[in-house]
Amino acid sequence: MNWRNRLLLTILVGFTLSISACSKEQGAKKVKETGLTTQKAAKAIEGYGRNPIDKARATQLLGEKRTKNIDQAINKMNGN
Repeated sequence: MNWRNRLLLTILVGFTLSISACSKEQGAKKVKETGLTTQKAAKAIEGYGRNPIDKARATQLLGEKRTKNIDQAINKMNGN
């Protein structure tokens, strides 16, 4: 091979490697973004399922306090 062919081959190989290196970085970036999105989605789903349960527990506690207060008032009226 003459020197022009070697130079052209070297430039093409360098260009190909630089392009492939750039695409790998973008692929890794997409994986990180996907992982972050997956984590956010998991937290949102967990919160979506947990909120009604927390509200139900809070309502139950309010009902128990109200029942206790009513029982105490009835006991005071009866003289116990």
